[in-house]
Amino acid sequence: HLLSYLYYFVSRNSNFPAMSIEERLESLEKTLDNYHDEIASVRSKNAELETKNTHLQDKYLEADEKISELQNLIEMNGNDVTKKEDEVDGDEGDGSTPMTPNAYTFLYTSELFSGPSIAGMVTCSIQYTVFSLFLLDLLNTESVPPGVAALVRVVQVIAIIIAFLVETDTLTALFAVIYREGFDEMANSFNGFAPWKYYVANFLLGGQGLLGKVVAFYLIIFADNVFDLLLNFTAIMFISELDEIVCFLAQDGYVGKKAEALAKQIEEVKFPRRPPKGILRHVHLILYGLIIAGAFVAFGFVAFEQASQESLAEFVKVQFGDDVDPTLGLFSGCYEKNITFTFGGWDSWDSRVQYVRTQPDRGDGKFDYCLDDGLQTWVFATDQSKTSCDENVALRSAEERSTSFDLLDAKGDQWLLETGNTISEFQLNEIDPDRVEIECGNISLEGEDVCLVLTVDADAVGFSGSHAWSRTFVMLQNSKAEAVQFYQHPVFIGDAAGTEGYELLFFTGRRWVLASASKLLTEDSNREDVIALFETSNFWLLKLPTDALSYLSEAVNQGNDRGTPLGLQWYNARYADGVAFPFADISRPVDGSFRCGKCNSRTNPCLYEGICQDDGTCICSHGTSGRLCEIKPLSDGVCNPFFNTAPDEYDGGDCCVATCSKANCGVGEMNFAFGQSLQRNGTGFPNCNDPSMVPLTIYLETEIVEDAGSGFASYTVELHCEEADTTPMRVALDPSIVGTLNETVYVDDKAGSCLLSFIGIQSWTGLNISYQIMDGLDSSSDSMLLMSEENNITTNGRFALPTVYSRCLKETLTGVIDHHHLYTGSYQDEAFARLSDEAPKYPDCSSNRDYLIERYALVALSTAEEAPESWISSKDHCLWSRVTCEGSRVVELTYDGLTNGALKGLLAPEFTLLRHSERIHVFGNEFSESTIPTEVGTLSALTSLFLDRNGLSGAIPSEVGNLSALLGLSIHSNALSGTIPSEVGNMSALTRLSAHTNALSGTIPSEVWNISVVERISLYGNALSGTIPSVVGNWSSLAVLGLHNNTFSGSLPSEIGLLDDLLYL
Repeated sequence: HLLSYLYYFVSRNSNFPAMSIEERLESLEKTLDNYHDEIASVRSKNAELETKNTHLQDKYLEADEKISELQNLIEMNGNDVTKKEDEVDGDEGDGSTPMTPNAYTFLYTSELFSGPSIAGMVTCSIQYTVFSLFLLDLLNTESVPPGVAALVRVVQVIAIIIAFLVETDTLTALFAVIYREGFDEMANSFNGFAPWKYYVANFLLGGQGLLGKVVAFYLIIFADNVFDLLLNFTAIMFISELDEIVCFLAQDGYVGKKAEALAKQIEEVKFPRRPPKGILRHVHLILYGLIIAGAFVAFGFVAFEQASQESLAEFVKVQFGDDVDPTLGLFSGCYEKNITFTFGGWDSWDSRVQYVRTQPDRGDGKFDYCLDDGLQTWVFATDQSKTSCDENVALRSAEERSTSFDLLDAKGDQWLLETGNTISEFQLNEIDPDRVEIECGNISLEGEDVCLVLTVDADAVGFSGSHAWSRTFVMLQNSKAEAVQFYQHPVFIGDAAGTEGYELLFFTGRRWVLASASKLLTEDSNREDVIALFETSNFWLLKLPTDALSYLSEAVNQGNDRGTPLGLQWYNARYADGVAFPFADISRPVDGSFRCGKCNSRTNPCLYEGICQDDGTCICSHGTSGRLCEIKPLSDGVCNPFFNTAPDEYDGGDCCVATCSKANCGVGEMNFAFGQSLQRNGTGFPNCNDPSMVPLTIYLETEIVEDAGSGFASYTVELHCEEADTTPMRVALDPSIVGTLNETVYVDDKAGSCLLSFIGIQSWTGLNISYQIMDGLDSSSDSMLLMSEENNITTNGRFALPTVYSRCLKETLTGVIDHHHLYTGSYQDEAFARLSDEAPKYPDCSSNRDYLIERYALVALSTAEEAPESWISSKDHCLWSRVTCEGSRVVELTYDGLTNGALKGLLAPEFTLLRHSERIHVFGNEFSESTIPTEVGTLSALTSLFLDRNGLSGAIPSEVGNLSALLGLSIHSNALSGTIPSEVGNMSALTRLSAHTNALSGTIPSEVWNISVVERISLYGNALSGTIPSVVGNWSSLAVLGLHNNTFSGSLPSEIGLLDDLLYL
């Protein structure tokens, strides 16, 4: 655009060629030829012209006489009108007027849809399209700024004047349409001329000029700074001049030959002036002047509106963040526009409005604009007496906006404290005039959703400390039964005045606070003093003594403000040096929140099947209490089935013996036991559902001997655990009900020192009882016999129960240990008992399953053997002397009985539970009653298994073939019998097989001869038979082959000679 504009001005004053030199020369030659032809034609017509010349001279003399008469008339009237009008209307001094050169003249001087006509149409379309888009965008997205600086106002006036004086397309069109000068001459000069084209083209020209001025006017009044104003104005002026630029480009041949010829013809055409007489010759100027006047009237109206600042928001609502300066939250609220504009000096035109606090009880804050040369931005001061550029203002916007007149422009800015720190939250919103009373007045307390009573959530601990805070707060009312409000929110007061006076709950602009009235006023303050404190107009929150406020809620903003502190998180107050208002200490949250204490069936129903009455109170069920039945009857010693669930910790522990803490626990809870209705309620916990408890099932086998005495009404069965001093069960049974009876009771995990007592049985009664106690539920396949007494009990007796094993451990090792070994005194039982005693180290057994399995395996090995000294301890088993670990996994188990003393007893098969083991070297011991367990095949990571010289008996299990990673198998010098299993051949990595000095028989399986990587084979000293096959020659790596002292037959195969690495045969 700039280059085209530059060419437009240069081309008007220069002969800058549009063609190359060669093209120009060729054009000149053609022109000269045309001139020669024209000269010949002129000479031929010269004679004809000479004839006409005489006639024209006669006419000239007649015209000269008339001119002389007119001059005499002009001189007599002393008026030279013609000369002046010629100067005004642009006469060139010869009484003729040239045509206006622009693209719109192409529309009525050329044939329709010819090259020049199309150029004019395109130019017109571009101008109208650009101006229309400009206008639509301005009307849809922009708005008149609420104010502009004085310099901007001056530039606006100048720009409007320039727009109307420089761009005169509208004036030109008016002149052409009104006066139609040159109409006939143009009709004679241009073949494509038509009257309708003339009018259409000039209407389009005038409309384009007027539309451009409208767009320019909007851009001018929408601009709030000089740079944007001049930039936009220049762009509009360029688009307005586009029709003239196109015409000048056409004159230089850039739009085509026809357009070039037509443009030059237009430039040459002139026609005599025929202006009307009197005022009619100034109609176009009058109309144009009215348009200019209308523009300045509109501009004046806009300027007046900006000066009056009526378009600015009347009220704004502000929410300050208080994470850096807690006092800022106190100034949150509504601010009202305060116009400070006065008609004075130049600076008065740059002044902005202030926004001042509408509620006097919320402080004396104000928003103002600082016009200092070093700082031009919006600021906030907590004292209205401070100037806008005072160094001690509380906040300032981080964005400098010298053109901003609207505070809402700063709503998205970062706001800085005087220290330079940024506040985390700043909300600024305009308040609709219809909602000022709602947003800035007191909160309405009408309707069923309004909560008049607050209660601390019953599931929470609540507010603690040295002061016993109330758990219920009611809305404070004055003598007129009106709610007392502070910061537009109701004040709540504790329902019970303690030793420290009233407890108050009120809002402070950003957070709710909880305080004792004695710290806000005096210790002997009464209710009227409290009401007067909140109804005063003085701002007293920054005058409180330190520690006056005890707790603060989470921050409340305009989006989550419900009018009450329902559901908010609370924190302890923390005072900082030099700060009059406390922080909310988020590192010390309070376990408590408020809920509404007034019920309604729709939004705040009574809890736990309570019934809400019309007056907002509840009729509670299931033993609950509280305003909303929110207080559960937990931990009162009585099992409540409704709350016997995991979320309620099984009625606070009341339903199980190990978790009930009251003296009346279980008393009277049993009315049915051992398959019979009890004559009187006994002690017990029949509804215990806590999965951490351990079930014990007691089986009784009872009978009455014939000819027994009479008068025997009942006998008592009691289970009492002395260590915990608890009684899981005490019931009186009817002796007449005999047979197999059972009852399941639940005891604490690892319950110990428990006694089963039979009371009220005498020998003369004839009652015989035998019993069993199972660890587990009735009919469960995993139940374990805890203890039994098969002999008949015929008199009172007490029987001690063994300590119950850890339930977690039993569940974790299910499938690892046979539960029938437990409580039997076996080595498995001893190992399990040791781990059960250690169970507190593993509160979550399932997450430590692999670790516990390995530990159980090692402890089982220790308890099954008789060692010279113990090698296990309470430490981590990876630190035990016979164990090597990688990470937390056992990878090696060793014991050299030849050096350290032989182990006796059993080689427990539990060593096969060490699933990550790579090396097991236990040799030189006396395990005469042990065998190689079949489970050895599960040790898939095993690379060496040395069990030689242990006195092991039995057969080699075929499962050893599963040890695909095994490199060395040493089981020699035992008492093993049977055959070598063919599955040994599956150990493809085996390099060493040592099974000599046993009682093995049969042939060596062919699969063994096919192990290709074997290096040492020692099978001597057995009863092996058969022949040595020729495939022995395939053992290319064989170094040792020991087969003597067996019963082989046949000859040695010659292929043995192929074993180049053989050292021993």
